[in-house]
Amino acid sequence: MRPDDIFRTKEESSADGSASPGTAKPGRELRDEPPVPPEVFFSLIDSGMHGLIEISAIRAGIEVGIFRKLERSRSLPDLSRSLGIREDLLAPFCTLLCSMGLLREEGGLYRNSGLASTYLFDKSPYSQIHYLEKTSRMVENVWEHLPGVLRQGPVSYEREEFFDALMLPSMAENALTGRLQRTVRVISDLPGFSSFRKMIDLGGGHGLYAIALAGRNPDLSAIVFDLPGVVPLAEDYIRRYGAGRVRTVAGDFFRDDIGAGYDLVFSSSNPSGKSIELLDKIGAALNPGGYFVNVQSDDEGNRDPYSAFEWQLWTIDNRPKATFTKDMPFLTPGYRAALLSHGLTVISEEKVRDDYHPDATVTMIITRKNE
Repeated sequence: MRPDDIFRTKEESSADGSASPGTAKPGRELRDEPPVPPEVFFSLIDSGMHGLIEISAIRAGIEVGIFRKLERSRSLPDLSRSLGIREDLLAPFCTLLCSMGLLREEGGLYRNSGLASTYLFDKSPYSQIHYLEKTSRMVENVWEHLPGVLRQGPVSYEREEFFDALMLPSMAENALTGRLQRTVRVISDLPGFSSFRKMIDLGGGHGLYAIALAGRNPDLSAIVFDLPGVVPLAEDYIRRYGAGRVRTVAGDFFRDDIGAGYDLVFSSSNPSGKSIELLDKIGAALNPGGYFVNVQSDDEGNRDPYSAFEWQLWTIDNRPKATFTKDMPFLTPGYRAALLSHGLTVISEEKVRDDYHPDATVTMIITRKNE
């Protein structure tokens, strides 16, 4: 047999020398390289593994307390004793965190970088610990069980377990990375803002918008209106910031009275800002010349494939996603017409950058009630 004969396929020859159609082609892979370059495949796997390792390292760093310990410089032996982790494991872990830009090493001493101090130190006002906890739960409950989810349908969380305990604290942390400050600046620049005396944040959740706006106007009192299971979070933030002119009211804005005499009605990322039926309450609650400021996501058609896929893999209380605020249409022709019919004139409409995802924005529409 000639050397090249081992590369002949069964189609090319059989025991009697005739063709053997429809069978495999053993041996060709020993001669021919793959038709698609292997670096394409391995770079895909490597980038995915590196991302998984980085997330795991951040989660581990939070859990073992390394970012808390390294708000001041420490040697490896000192850090090892403080954390109760062997030096031979801790050294490469710290090297990895340094390569990620989360730690700095100088003269044998380790310390948090500005990135870690800002977002991973639990005492930082910009800490994203709850956001990372929510992300970790998504990995554990959804992505690690993706074959089963694909076969059996989305993972369903109980509202109190997921939305109230994980989603809202995460949203609060995300807002503090820029979206809240940008929104509050626009509102505080409105004509007459210094004369505002009363506002309500409908579906206010964490209450940070009301707290921030009251902080900009010493004569402004604010109400954070949300469901009974949500208001304790806002009350925690009210205490944290010492916001004595901000209080909570528990209720369902679709069914319950929301009060009246407001100079500002504010809505962000909840159905109160997308529901035409609620405009009657909002219009009646505003003083003449008062403002309705509405900040909502409108990216349902612009999500990256990762986010779009994940969005379909979980739900709350087995509710269909069409009932979620994020999937509700915003600023439809019907909604714009309803604003006008309730005496609310649009005076500005703009995009506000949201750093939660690259190139993400929300839409802020400012309307004023006719005098």
